[in-house]
Amino acid sequence: MERINIYNPNIAPYAKSAIDAIESGWISNHGKYIGLATEKLKEIMKCKHVILMANGTCATHCLFLALKHAHPTITKIYVPNNAYVAAWNAALMEYSECQLSVMRMDASTWNICTDEEYIATLDPNAAMLVVHNVGNVVNVPRLKRLRPDMVFVEDNCEGFLGKYGEQEHDDDQPQYSGTSDATLCSSVSFYGNKIITTGEGGAFFTNDDAIYEHISRVYSQGMSAKRYVHEVHAYNYRMTNVQAAFLYDQLCDLDAIIAQKTRVFDTYVALLNEHDLLRSGRVRLYEKEAGTQSTHWIFALRIVGNTKTVDETAAFFDANGIDVRPFFYPIHAHAHLSGLTCVIGDDDAVSVRLNQEIIMVPSSPDMTLDEQRRVIDTVHKFVMHLNGVNVQTIQDQDHHNGMPMPMPMPMLHQIVNIIKHDTDNLSFRYFNNRTIETALQTHAITNVYYVADDANDANDANDANDAITDFIGYAHIDFDAVSNRHWFGIYICKSQRGKKYGALVLNDTIHQFCIQTKYQYDVYLSVDCTNMHALHLYEINKFEIVETRDTVYVMRRKCNAVSDGVM
Repeated sequence: MERINIYNPNIAPYAKSAIDAIESGWISNHGKYIGLATEKLKEIMKCKHVILMANGTCATHCLFLALKHAHPTITKIYVPNNAYVAAWNAALMEYSECQLSVMRMDASTWNICTDEEYIATLDPNAAMLVVHNVGNVVNVPRLKRLRPDMVFVEDNCEGFLGKYGEQEHDDDQPQYSGTSDATLCSSVSFYGNKIITTGEGGAFFTNDDAIYEHISRVYSQGMSAKRYVHEVHAYNYRMTNVQAAFLYDQLCDLDAIIAQKTRVFDTYVALLNEHDLLRSGRVRLYEKEAGTQSTHWIFALRIVGNTKTVDETAAFFDANGIDVRPFFYPIHAHAHLSGLTCVIGDDDAVSVRLNQEIIMVPSSPDMTLDEQRRVIDTVHKFVMHLNGVNVQTIQDQDHHNGMPMPMPMPMLHQIVNIIKHDTDNLSFRYFNNRTIETALQTHAITNVYYVADDANDANDANDANDAITDFIGYAHIDFDAVSNRHWFGIYICKSQRGKKYGALVLNDTIHQFCIQTKYQYDVYLSVDCTNMHALHLYEINKFEIVETRDTVYVMRRKCNAVSDGVM
């Protein structure tokens, strides 16, 4: 099984100018592509000043250099509890621990809490580092309206190409994050996993002339007009001409790059809906703030109620060939930051939960539909495991090297026996006039669902050797040659009803069938017209009534929606 990496940059098509830079001999921080990329960024972002830098962390450090220069009396810096640690490290390069304060997080947006009441409680004479986590943009202009006394700087490394700004007038247009006059300055990263990449690389943005002049000196050794005479304590944060060449070529093809990423994100959402993971509430995506447009950097999802540790979750996906990343840890998890006073009280539990439940999944711009299906199949498998659902697929003829493999028939006989002796079962009548043996002859899929004692094997949710503690239900897809249709049937055990297993079993079986048949066939079912509970279940899981036969409805679920509608 080939591993799907968290990110593979699509850089090869954008090497022409980089090769030109190399062949020209201008490979350090001088050369025409520095100027070309800078002007292109200014044009796209509609920002007055841009300085290309060696990486995003350098650019983020310059936020605090700028803040300290322009507002030397600032005594407190608010920083998000969950953010990539470079944000905190950059702040600590200019400010002491006692000057930093941990901000509460919002469980819905995965960003800082921006409730008006909470923002009003923040100290005066303070600054805030706003981080747009995983591309979900914080509405900084709104924050500035709420707290005009505060100074805002933006770590826009993950939010690059997102937008904010509420339309107060018809002609108001959203601005790119990091470019508003509400913010003093912002940083961007062009790391290898970003939408635009130069390997390393970053940029500093500001509309403030004085800030631009100051950072122009301190990012490049602080040299005066006289060579090798330096005016200020400074750094070497310069981007190379080769990096700028990669940047320039990508900026010239920005619309196509964004379209690729949008396709990946839209496909993920469609696949999550195909598994009913979003509607059921088992998986959630971040909520966007009013007046913002998120950017499609990396697709992240929250597996609600995940009781596994970060390491256990990563191990499960790794065992299935999927490379994932956890959401950023709360500040107290970092040894060098553990001494910081966390004044947010019980709200730290939100930060812990976000770190435990959110994963970032592979988001390469050239991902195939099959790769994305594998990712979401594994998410579904993990959710099934969390809910104690195991599945055993029974096959009539499963050949291995030409020899039939043994079937777990006792499990199937047990569940069919439960079905036949369930006196409350009036709707699932499939085995009333069929034997197991004759039924299997026309089955495309036969699944038995159960709860098992498999606590010691977190990576395998479907081990037939697990000790079964209880049955959940049964499902099949049967081919009827007369109607030339594939028919779905489902039964949930009496003791398991009302626990939301129906949708899980339904979507698991149908998705398994779709994969097996390469999404070539629709699936049908029949349901009693009076069985309103079942009708509701089927309708919310994309079945539509196509026929009425006396006292039953015939319903159909189209199984090629993702392949036809997204890719």
